[in-house]
Amino acid sequence: MIAPIPVIQADIFTTQPFAGNPAAAILDAEHLDEAAMQRIAGEMLVPGTAFVSAPRGADADWRLRMFTPKRPVAYSGHTALCATHALVEAGRVPGARVTFDTPAGRLRVEIARGEGPALMWLEPPVPACTVPDHDVVEILDALGLPRAGLAGWARPAATPDGDLLLPVRDLATLRALQPDMSRLAALRSGQKARGVCCVSRETADIGSGTHCRFFAPHYGLPEDIVTGSVHSPMAVWLLEAGALDVRGDRALFTAEQGDGLGRPGRLRVEVTTATGRATRVRVGGRAVTVLHGSLTPRP
Repeated sequence: MIAPIPVIQADIFTTQPFAGNPAAAILDAEHLDEAAMQRIAGEMLVPGTAFVSAPRGADADWRLRMFTPKRPVAYSGHTALCATHALVEAGRVPGARVTFDTPAGRLRVEIARGEGPALMWLEPPVPACTVPDHDVVEILDALGLPRAGLAGWARPAATPDGDLLLPVRDLATLRALQPDMSRLAALRSGQKARGVCCVSRETADIGSGTHCRFFAPHYGLPEDIVTGSVHSPMAVWLLEAGALDVRGDRALFTAEQGDGLGRPGRLRVEVTTATGRATRVRVGGRAVTVLHGSLTPRP
């Protein structure tokens, strides 16, 4: 008989159970190959499942693989935070920092402990946003987003992860979107791209900086609840558009996502600048455990 596999499930970018984005984490995953990881991610059926194992080199503390229910991903912010949360909860991060070896490169997470859940800061490489290499008109049609619903404070942009950033006029327009998921999946798959992130600067909470919705149906995520990975390029995009309140050399804001799905999530986003350009981007969030259990692959 194969030994049961311990698993933790947590809600990320929240301190309240049943809010934020759910993810799962499996520690000591050295015995699992990629096919087994994908099967387990499909069984967990949460937006992201993390598999943590021993590192391959001395420049990382752990190796991290991340999967949606349908496919592996090089980087998923909320899944990486779930892995960090699981390690911290298990007492396996003695200091204030952990470094992961991921398919996207080295990922450092800083951990600020205190009363309540730790605030975990993702610090990926500073991303560069570019002009999309395809016409966005068909994407707008698939989203059900009228041309008048686009805002003028920024131009559509592509991220290094293959996401499309779209500025939306207001919160009502954002909430009203009802994408044709089949059409959107076909378009983004054909473009060899990932998701579409629609961003409003009008927010649900007073004092927040952004409210967004993220769609990636061909990745098994018709609408993602809270997307950590898209917020670092989003921050650079906002900075370059002059849409951030920069004080000194830093901008710090709260980002909202997931409210329309009944699972509100809140992220802290920090951008450090020099001569008007981003030199450092951090995306922070907290997590709460909702399940401890074990998987039995087969008798």
